[in-house]
Amino acid sequence: MRRIIEERYADVLEAAREGEQRCFRGERWGGNAVLIVVDAALDSIGLNYFQIVVPRVRSFWSKYVKTGVISSFRDLSTLSHRDPRLREIMNNERCWRAAIDICKVLNQIKQKNGLKSDFAALRSWAERAGYENWKEDPVGEIPGVGLITFQYLRMQAGVDTTMPDKIVKRILERDFGIKTKDDIEFIRRMEALSRETGYSQTLICWALWLKESDINTSGWEKID
Repeated sequence: MRRIIEERYADVLEAAREGEQRCFRGERWGGNAVLIVVDAALDSIGLNYFQIVVPRVRSFWSKYVKTGVISSFRDLSTLSHRDPRLREIMNNERCWRAAIDICKVLNQIKQKNGLKSDFAALRSWAERAGYENWKEDPVGEIPGVGLITFQYLRMQAGVDTTMPDKIVKRILERDFGIKTKDDIEFIRRMEALSRETGYSQTLICWALWLKESDINTSGWEKID
């Protein structure tokens, strides 16, 4: 299995490792937790990630986060999903309802535990959350947050886990012969693949995703 990764994904392994390390170091989107939530919320409605989600997250950063207008969980949590500033970025009520409600939950965690930053609250939640009982989690209970979004948020916060994205699942079956009956089993199989190959689940996910996207990933996440 390790040989398959090293041979078939050689051209994206460096970029995948960069993605992995950004997650582990808390540096996705420059470590800005609001952008991480917005990224996950926009991605939750099934849009092309690199062509649609990434440019709109960068636009949100430029117009609202960089200027200090919407720069914290608290700021975003007080808005309406109909706020024209949000709808200018993406005209979709479902994704903004999810983003706002996620920020409410995470801001409550921040306040309750006396944490110093939004990212600390995100990471605190991610480390304590579990995929097996995700529907009972305060974030998992939010309408619009499925298991994929739940796991993607945890990955971006630095937890080494897997998002059962349809692209990742399809490639894993095609290239590794791994087929599962449901998403929970898929995550467990990815945990086993990580142990077998010595590569983190996060790196494997990034490698499969980047290979299928077939784009130049250099600097795509830069926001400064």
